[in-house]
Amino acid sequence: MGKQNIGILIGSKLYRKLQAGRKTKILTLYEEACKNYNLNPCFISFKDIIPNQPQIKAYIQNTNGDYQLAYIEKPLVIHNRGYQNSKSAQKRLKRLREEGMMIFNEWNCYGKLYIHQILMENQQLIPHLPETQIVNEEHLYDMINKYQELIVKPNKGTLGKRNKKLTKLNNRHWILTSLCGDSYKEEIMTIQDLVSKLVKTKRNYYLIQERINLATFQQNPFDIRVSVQRNEWGEWQVTGMVAKVAGVGNFVTNVARGGTCYSLNQILEDHPQLQYKQVYDEIKYLSLAIADQLSNRLPFLVDLGLDIGITEKGFPMFIECNARDLRYSFRNANLLEVWKETYKTPIGFGKFLLNQQIPK
Repeated sequence: MGKQNIGILIGSKLYRKLQAGRKTKILTLYEEACKNYNLNPCFISFKDIIPNQPQIKAYIQNTNGDYQLAYIEKPLVIHNRGYQNSKSAQKRLKRLREEGMMIFNEWNCYGKLYIHQILMENQQLIPHLPETQIVNEEHLYDMINKYQELIVKPNKGTLGKRNKKLTKLNNRHWILTSLCGDSYKEEIMTIQDLVSKLVKTKRNYYLIQERINLATFQQNPFDIRVSVQRNEWGEWQVTGMVAKVAGVGNFVTNVARGGTCYSLNQILEDHPQLQYKQVYDEIKYLSLAIADQLSNRLPFLVDLGLDIGITEKGFPMFIECNARDLRYSFRNANLLEVWKETYKTPIGFGKFLLNQQIPK
């Protein structure tokens, strides 16, 4: 049997590089993954997937290994690695699905509150979920009365850019820490002034969350990015884990905000009381339970990047879910084989879907 086509829906940045004839490492990783499953990668821009048209424009390799734009029959299976967050995009994806196309990770722009609410439906997960509320006056006063430290974050996106930390100073005053350029600004505010300021923050609405007392590495807090993906058998697996350590004086671990990446083994050298296998197994168990719970409600969810924090005692706590994991944390930690696997595994799932279409 000849090679089957698999569509890979990519973002505008990578697509422009293809248009310019630039070969990138990410393209090579996709090529290697597809070769492993006897598939042809077809790189697609979302604007070129038109409902009710049998053909599609895609970049495919020629015999010299160079990419050229060609019209091909619409692939039956498409791996969505782009980012669409509009209602018109939702409608187009729905129409394509009705045509019989299988686009996995079809929608990858979920609000943090929505994900939290789905996870709260599972009683076993609740101990691993920090309390989370929409920012309003009532919730702010409630959370301030309960906790010594809080995090305020946008409901969607931003890579930690607009996150704020609230720290109790005394019974009347709190410290508000927020990002200002490449540094952090601290303001001492009364509770009333703090609430008044935060309630005015309406754009994309914000959440207030109990701050997890994260374990530290070299005195800086860290969390674990866990790649959880469906494999060639259609089953969830943990493909890899990598630690992200906040920069000195920072409270967010995002690499885009100065975080540094390490292997879990390196991180646990700072914690001789914690056994690597036990920590790994507990994070793995929680991550698979989260993926299973989410996929019960969100169809064709295949490729997740979970941020899991651990306490000083090693107890895992869920922080966030990324439905479009950019995967570069593994590369930055020099976990290159794991990085490759994060590209290979979802392509294997694509092969699994294609096999379902072959007449028995």
